[in-house]
Amino acid sequence: MKKHFYLILIFLLISCDSSENDRQSEPEPIDFYKGMDLSFLPEIESDGVVFKDENSQDIVDNYAYLKSRGVNLVRIRLWINNTSGLYNLNFVKDQALKAKAQGMDFLLDFHYSDTWADPGSQDIPNVWATLNITSLTESIKNYSQNVLQELVLQDTSPAIVQIGNETNNGMLWPLGQVYSSSGENWDNYIQLTKAAIEGVRQASPASQIMIHHAGIENADYFYEQLISRNVNFDIAGLSYYPWWHNNDIDFIENQLQSFATGITQKVMIVETAYPFTLNWDDQTNNIVGLQNQLITSYPATPAGQRTYMLRIHNMVKSLPGNKGIGYCYWAPDWVALSNNNNSSTNGSSWENLALFDFSHRVNTAIDIYELD
Repeated sequence: MKKHFYLILIFLLISCDSSENDRQSEPEPIDFYKGMDLSFLPEIESDGVVFKDENSQDIVDNYAYLKSRGVNLVRIRLWINNTSGLYNLNFVKDQALKAKAQGMDFLLDFHYSDTWADPGSQDIPNVWATLNITSLTESIKNYSQNVLQELVLQDTSPAIVQIGNETNNGMLWPLGQVYSSSGENWDNYIQLTKAAIEGVRQASPASQIMIHHAGIENADYFYEQLISRNVNFDIAGLSYYPWWHNNDIDFIENQLQSFATGITQKVMIVETAYPFTLNWDDQTNNIVGLQNQLITSYPATPAGQRTYMLRIHNMVKSLPGNKGIGYCYWAPDWVALSNNNNSSTNGSSWENLALFDFSHRVNTAIDIYELD
C-alpha cells in the first residue's frame, strides 16, 4: 500500500508541475495593441522583396522581426470572392497562423465585399447581389459564423473582429446603405450588422467586436445610432489620416478625448500612416505628395514620421478611463516594386507612407512600437 501511495503522490506532483508549466506558457493578455495591417505582405514577399532591419541586414522572417520590435497585433483583410483570388479565407488563415507562431494577436477585417470597401464604395459581393434584405441578413450571419469556425478549428481565433470596413455610410450597398438621395435609413445596416455580430459570437464568443468609422470628426453621431439601436460591440475603431481627416492634430486630439468620454466602448485608431518623404520610387502617383497635406510641425522625413507615431501612441494612451487600447499602422510594407513590372502590387501609391524606406530598410518610426 505504501508503495502505491508514493506512486500516486509522485504522479500528482508531476501533474501539478505540468499544469503550472502549461499556465506559465500561456501568453499574457494584451492591454495595449501596437499593430500593423500586413495584408499586402504575402504578395510583396512572393515578389522577392527583402526588407532590411535597422542595421541594414536582411530580415529573414518579417513576422518574427516585427514581433521583436514590439508589434503585437496583425490586421488582415478578408474579401469574399475577388476575381484575382486575393485576400480570401485561405489567405487569412495562412497569415493568422504566421501571427500566432510569433505570439501576436490578429484582427480580422471583414470587408463584406469582393473588393475594397470604404466610405465611398461598399459593393455587395456578386454571390449576394440578388438577395433581398431577409436573405442577405441570413447570409451574412452564416458567412461570418463559418469564417470564424474555420479560424477556431486551426486555433487562430481573432482577438478582434471588425464588422465591415469604414462603414460610415453602411455596407452591402444598396440594401445596407445609410445615406442616399431619399434620406437617412439606418434600419438595414443595423440589421445586417447585428446578424454578422451574432454569427461571430456563436463561433468565437471571446473575440471582441469592432465597428469601424473613417475619421474622428462626426464619429460620435455614427456610434450614437448604433448604441441607441442596441448594437452590441466592444471597440470603436477609427481611421485617422491627416490629409483626409483634418491635419490640425491638436483639434483631432481634443475631438478624440471628447469622443472617448461619451461612450462606454474601448477606442482604437485602427488605421493611420504618415510620410517619411514627399519623393517617389516608381511612376505611380502617390496619395500624399504636397506640403499642405502634412501636419505643419511634422515634416515628411523619417524623424517626422517617427514624431507622428509617437503622438498617435501618446494620444491613444492618454484617453480618459483607459479607453484607448491601441493603434494599427496601415500597409507599412506597401513599398514600390520598381524592378518587377509583373507584380500585382507594382505601382504603390503608398511607397512614401510605408515604414520601410526606398531601399526597404526599416524607418526609425519602428522605435515607437517598443514603448509601453
